[in-house]
Amino acid sequence: IVPSSFMISQITPDGLSPAGVICEIMKDDGTMARLDDLVAFAQLHNLKIGTIRDLIAYRRRYDHLVERRAETVFQSRWGGDWRSIAFWNKATGTEQLALVKGRVTPDKPTLVRMHALSPFADVFGEAGDRGRLLQRSMEIIGEAGAGVVVVINKPRADAFTMAIERKAGKRTEVDMEELRDYGVGAMILNELGVEEMVLLTNTHHTLVGLDGYGLRIVGERAIDLGAE
Repeated sequence: IVPSSFMISQITPDGLSPAGVICEIMKDDGTMARLDDLVAFAQLHNLKIGTIRDLIAYRRRYDHLVERRAETVFQSRWGGDWRSIAFWNKATGTEQLALVKGRVTPDKPTLVRMHALSPFADVFGEAGDRGRLLQRSMEIIGEAGAGVVVVINKPRADAFTMAIERKAGKRTEVDMEELRDYGVGAMILNELGVEEMVLLTNTHHTLVGLDGYGLRIVGERAIDLGAE
């Protein structure tokens, strides 16, 4: 829902306010209306309706929202040789990073890790399982010989404040942004030629509208963290 309202605001015609409104339509029994219910509601009230899939497909057709900025190769203790590619997101004016191992081809499922960068876990060596997710993901992809890690960064002036508040248990606007960032990650995967993917994750995600990006999750694989 959050990514869709953001994208609507980005395609507002000239002369109108670039804004989107989020609302939920409830059925008579108090449950949230689903797509079939909304289609019937739109027909009853003569409203136009589109799905998240439609919105994503429209933006993919008319907007090229990510572009490669820089690329290099490096050797890591975690999985050997990698390509590091910086992508610029034109919609948000921010950068994200993709780590690519081996050859990615659309004719076979690609191992993918969508990783939200955490200064505590990924830089400061925080104890616990969270601190090994990036390392183990890269090692697993290295053993497989091919795959992609999309590193979701938060290039904000108050990034450390947000990280500390989130660590302290306070809900921040960054939590809401993370949903939108998955859409950016999907654009990057599409740019890299990924079509089918096996998601490396220890938390099940329901990601709506991925097929609008030409992507399909064909499986999930747990990240074996082993012993520290």
